[in-house]
Amino acid sequence: MDYNYQSNDYRLPPRNPGQRMATVSMILGVVCIFTLFTVYIPIVCGSIAVVLAILSKGSFKKMLTTAKVGIGTAVGAIALLFLMITSLSAMLLSTSGDALIKFGQQVDQQFKEQTGQDIEDFMGMSYEDIMREYVGDTE
Repeated sequence: MDYNYQSNDYRLPPRNPGQRMATVSMILGVVCIFTLFTVYIPIVCGSIAVVLAILSKGSFKKMLTTAKVGIGTAVGAIALLFLMITSLSAMLLSTSGDALIKFGQQVDQQFKEQTGQDIEDFMGMSYEDIMREYVGDTE
């Protein structure tokens, strides 16, 4: 028996050239979720993730699983971001002026308690004044 037989007939599965783009798409999709409260980063990363996932498909019939995950997480994060923005703007529009002014007073008080200084020293005007300006109250 010849145990020194060496065969160079190694059959490796064909490598998908879009695998790296699909992996980057998945990573960017996950980054979108973790940076959801920064507003701009999820939009930029999410758009790039969707484009890379689509480009990773190439001429193959099926999209890679990592590309599907990238698209899903990116689109989901962008949808959540727009939902948060619309609900926040709806909440601000439905809030009465007195509640916003009271909120401004609370922010001023909290800032003074935490730093020992007035917020006017840093911003030039108090948060209460900013809320009064937003509401249109000129007291």
